[in-house]
Amino acid sequence: MPTTFTLLESSPTLTHVAIIGALDLSGTREIELKLTASTAGRHKPVIIDISQVHFVASAGLGLLIQIARSLITDKHSTILLAPNQTIQQTIHVSKLGSMLRIAFTLEEALEIAKLPAGSIART
Repeated sequence: MPTTFTLLESSPTLTHVAIIGALDLSGTREIELKLTASTAGRHKPVIIDISQVHFVASAGLGLLIQIARSLITDKHSTILLAPNQTIQQTIHVSKLGSMLRIAFTLEEALEIAKLPAGSIART
């Protein structure tokens, strides 16, 4: 199954996308340029729904970190919405919770998006 992403919201204050598939090397390459342009390129807080991502390899993690780093310079958050247990553990073990924030509901993600990057670390 190919990896895809959908732009769900592109407002003046927020970007919300959903990724479906695996963020392995192949899947990451499939979406990298368009995802980066749709998220980091907008310089707004971003919610990335990864509820339908079943695997994240180092390439996928690198892409998420790249997006988060570019947004942190503007004091914007990158929020991962509804990651599975394995992805949560990867974020926690990698100590990336302050860069890649985790939310379990859209409402929680929207609240985090209102805060400056780094103000709350969830792992």
